[in-house]
Amino acid sequence: MSAIPGRATSRSHPSPIKTVVVYRNGDAFFPGRRFVINPRQVSSFDSFLNTVTGGVEAPFGAVRNVYTPREGHRIQSLETLQHGEIYVAGGTERFKKMNQNEWGCGYLFFYPSFQIKPVVHSRIIVPARWRKFLHESCTINVFTNGDVLVPPARILIPKYTLRSWERVLAMVTEKVHLRTGAVHRLYTLDGTPLSGSVELENNHYYVATGVERFRLLPYSHWVPRKGLIQDIGLG
Repeated sequence: MSAIPGRATSRSHPSPIKTVVVYRNGDAFFPGRRFVINPRQVSSFDSFLNTVTGGVEAPFGAVRNVYTPREGHRIQSLETLQHGEIYVAGGTERFKKMNQNEWGCGYLFFYPSFQIKPVVHSRIIVPARWRKFLHESCTINVFTNGDVLVPPARILIPKYTLRSWERVLAMVTEKVHLRTGAVHRLYTLDGTPLSGSVELENNHYYVATGVERFRLLPYSHWVPRKGLIQDIGLG
């Protein structure tokens, strides 16, 4: 059957590039590895497994299975993988479900359902910045590393995305197109690296980098005077 004139066929829409984070099965302290799934380079699920095998360097050897982190549902195709999500790589062994007491700090921070709460029966007070971080979205302006001719991308990050730094970086990757690929880090304009979502400030300006080094350039010429004063801390 011929295609209807003027209507695009499914073949005209290539599969989107996805970014996922993969952990080792049963390893509470493995920090996770980010993988960019480009259909032009990763054409099948088997090739994805081979890529993950080299990336996570698991003691169990080759990666044979990929699971969802909460229930351990097995992923069997590239189409099933969701952009910005977290997965667990395993070999031929069974999926090892871990509770919160078994997770390492890195895994616990990046887990989507994790929320920072004050310890019960303690005098620890959660700072106002953390409380705000958990309940509000955040809009940031992000420059492309090394390119002062391009204005910053304005990105609204929903509050549920802020719970995972990897999801934040994946979202920035969609908006800021680096020559080196995915965004790995965010910096302040003076070159200070950010370690997590809690360091983001609403309406502030940052620089996105990949595997390359941060380049200190006059990005501030794009910044409105009021925003610049706030960024450099003057009254």
